[in-house]
Amino acid sequence: MLNILVLAGGTSAERDISLKSGCCVADALRETEHHVDVVDPRDTAVESLQQGRWDIAVPMVHGTGGEDGVLQRQLLKAGIPYVGSSPDASELTFDKIRTNRLLRESNIVVPDGIVVDSRHSLQANCQAVSAFAGNVVTKPPRQGSSLGISIVQHAEQVEAALMLAFQFDTECLVERFIPGREVTVPVVDGTALPSIEIYPAVQWYDYQAKYADDRTEYRVSPEGLPNALPQIAATACNICGVAGIVRVDFRVDEQGQPWLLEVNTVPGMTTHSLVPKAAAAVGLSLGELCQQAIATRLTAPR
Repeated sequence: MLNILVLAGGTSAERDISLKSGCCVADALRETEHHVDVVDPRDTAVESLQQGRWDIAVPMVHGTGGEDGVLQRQLLKAGIPYVGSSPDASELTFDKIRTNRLLRESNIVVPDGIVVDSRHSLQANCQAVSAFAGNVVTKPPRQGSSLGISIVQHAEQVEAALMLAFQFDTECLVERFIPGREVTVPVVDGTALPSIEIYPAVQWYDYQAKYADDRTEYRVSPEGLPNALPQIAATACNICGVAGIVRVDFRVDEQGQPWLLEVNTVPGMTTHSLVPKAAAAVGLSLGELCQQAIATRLTAPR
């Protein structure tokens, strides 16, 4: 039996989902007969936590302060080993602009895009987006759970989309919209789990569809996906230097070309989340999946 610290909550816009993820992970690890404490970094400073009290920590804090390297640096300072990516890899992958640039340079296919800045006039930003041909996706580059994201199909939608994105970040990443299949590939310490295709009941896989809409459907290992998809996901994780339980999101177009959208270093673990579904497909409970990542971390410390 291990003494495990689960960190959940925090202060980001994803706080509610983080609390649910942390609860699910804590319950799953208790079912595998570990002792688990749950701490909310909003209420307790991570640097003040007692070194040696826990064998390992499992960060479940989504969004800013949790996936961007901040929490990871706090854990290192506190001397508490943890499951997951290094501070630098976390900071990199939380920034979609930096991640896309690195992956593109490494010959991973990502959507074309531009970046607009809230310090420029709204009119100038709207003109820049409108000049980017075709339907686009506007997203805050340092945010998760589809918060602040819009699919823009008409010029009159641009202003509202930018104003929404700027609520979460000073920049907005504008990417070419890729029609096709929505697919995710969980990767655990370099090994890909089965792919999952997502069928939202609404136009796209937004926050509501991810966490609350029971009409959203999922198919594990669906037919017709590119054979190379798991390898692309694992390669992207290696390029970005991430570790632990990771989720890599794609769009697969009508020609079967995968387009990598983002790399998530602290993916959701709620009852609606994708990683637990992929683990179940290979016979692993959520507790067993977390145990596997914990064992890898404890036997191969940084």
